[in-house]
Amino acid sequence: AFAKVWDDRERLLLLEQLRRGIKRAGYTPEDLLAMFRSLDRNGDGNLCFEEFRDFLPMLRINKSSEAAFRVFKTFDDDGQGSVDFREFLMGVFPAQRYYMASICRQSG
Repeated sequence: AFAKVWDDRERLLLLEQLRRGIKRAGYTPEDLLAMFRSLDRNGDGNLCFEEFRDFLPMLRINKSSEAAFRVFKTFDDDGQGSVDFREFLMGVFPAQRYYMASICRQSG
């Protein structure tokens, strides 16, 4: 078990940096929705990996594309190769699932 966590440490560290960066910046879920929509260049309601990767520098996070892709895959619950706003919020704030569900209904 330890070996698996050790091998996955870069993804876990990046995920924690992402969460801390959002909290440090004081972003609310509503702020994140606005950012999500601005990053969604084609307006399909989903972020592809390239769009997701563009979010990281906004939080002053500079990691390899490989690490960013592993976090992206963590958020991509349905395995469709994109992340919708619900998946994104649940990945960032997993402990607040019920509150986030109400925010996600507003985004639809």
